[in-house]
Amino acid sequence: MDIISQSCQHHFSYEHPRVSTSTIEKSYGHWTFQEFFQTCRRPLPCGHPCGGIPSENSCAPCLVEGCQPHYGDGCCPVCADHWASNAVIQLDCGHIFHHACIKQMLQNRWHGSRITFGFMTCPLCKSSISHPDLYEIMSQLIHLYDQIKSKALTRLQHDGLFNSSDVTDPSGKYFQDPTGFAMDRYAYYMCSKCQQPYFGGEGRCQESVVEVDPSDLVCPQCSDTTKNKICSIHGAEYVLYKCRYCCSPALFHCFGTTHFCDPCHSNYTTVHNKPASSLPKCPAGPCGKQLPGSVCPLGMDHPPTGEEFVIGCAMCINTHSF
Repeated sequence: MDIISQSCQHHFSYEHPRVSTSTIEKSYGHWTFQEFFQTCRRPLPCGHPCGGIPSENSCAPCLVEGCQPHYGDGCCPVCADHWASNAVIQLDCGHIFHHACIKQMLQNRWHGSRITFGFMTCPLCKSSISHPDLYEIMSQLIHLYDQIKSKALTRLQHDGLFNSSDVTDPSGKYFQDPTGFAMDRYAYYMCSKCQQPYFGGEGRCQESVVEVDPSDLVCPQCSDTTKNKICSIHGAEYVLYKCRYCCSPALFHCFGTTHFCDPCHSNYTTVHNKPASSLPKCPAGPCGKQLPGSVCPLGMDHPPTGEEFVIGCAMCINTHSF
């Protein structure tokens, strides 16, 4: 036996005399000793050392191949690597994963531009992830979830959809679940400047476009467009924009970056990503139509078609346009 093995045998035998070095080598032979001593190491009832994280109050089941039939595949469901390649963690739902896999999943957060929270659920049963060792990171994520939940429910109420058929119909997907309905209907994004969530349109719009550059995701508070136009009463949450492509109030905010009126939204492929030189000048009608005359339908000066512009606060002017 080499010097490292002798040193580890002495250290391990002193703390846990029931577990011999030969047991360690048979159970976790493809671990380095450094990896092994980053685990719990307490002896389990079967005699094998625990392969969980050191900070656990109770040990995970034995994952040595052949000892516990339930874990006979010997692989983490996330990375598909052998259990013994890393310390494991048993979530409150009962499922076991590599501790590093679950922690990395939480740190990576959602995929894409739109904020979603599916990553906060167990990969196997979809229960909310819960474990004392993950409390700190989960607390931050739960705080973010509560922020967006509050914003989404407020918007649902203001849009008059709190008692819509999606929520009241027993056969509906979101029956008696206005929170689920609101979180699915409205898309929220993380501002690249202040790192705070903001409303970016309806979720159905996000599904039809490619991902945007994260640096383009800017909330109204941080946007140069809203300078000096943030409402002193309602803040920037209900800022009313002009449609980017015509002289109409915007009813839709899509992709976290672009505001549309209803006609331009329904036919966004005719105007979206068009060069500014090909867009109509003010007065501009929906869907790229040039209106006659020189009077803007909005009755105000604004930047050229193709640029974002704030009309005012939707709450203060008593409109349902967002």
